[in-house]
Amino acid sequence: VSVVQDSVNISGQSNTNTLKVPECRLAEDLGNLWETTRFTDCSFCVGGQEFKAHKSVLAARSPVFNAMFEHEMEESKRNRVEINDVDPEVFKEMMRFIYTGKAPNLEKMADNLLAAADKYALERLKVMCEEALCSNLSVENVADILILADLHSAEQLKAQAIDFINVLRQLGCKDGKNWNSNQATDIMETAGWKSMIHSHPHLVAEAFRALASAQCPQFGIPRKRLKQS
Repeated sequence: VSVVQDSVNISGQSNTNTLKVPECRLAEDLGNLWETTRFTDCSFCVGGQEFKAHKSVLAARSPVFNAMFEHEMEESKRNRVEINDVDPEVFKEMMRFIYTGKAPNLEKMADNLLAAADKYALERLKVMCEEALCSNLSVENVADILILADLHSAEQLKAQAIDFINVLRQLGCKDGKNWNSNQATDIMETAGWKSMIHSHPHLVAEAFRALASAQCPQFGIPRKRLKQS
């Protein structure tokens, strides 16, 4: 960023001076504030590890933290929060995002980070996790990801997972194969799919409804219609 200033010297000639404005370091400065634990006023105990933070920053970034500290909850009174359902490394990455808007290790923990983002209503982080998981869909993990998306209301991820299954089925049809001889069947043989049948049968129904709605062309010689007498 620069500012151009015109000035006139004694001889009447115009001089142009360029003023360089420093880059914004808000994310870096807030990140350093958290890393150094300066002026912190609350702490989190996560899996035996302690993380110190600033109530005002957390409240500004997360509606859940805002409600936690705004009301007369036990956590607000003691300024200490116990968290038992988030891995320490995942929590650390979530806090880094809260302070800086960045999550450099997201790819390594996208599934667990999505769950944490959903819990604390961090919508941007949640969609970032959805995007990472979408780019890594495979026959082996699509059922597990479909369950994850359903549990945490990740609608875009859920739609992509169902579309992934649908595309495999359509590719099978284009190759002249049927449902029982293409990659879509391989999905049904995975542990994730078998688990989904028992734990989330409504997802199986949704997947098959999507499959049924995709019209595959019929191969072979079409049958002639009988003339009506």
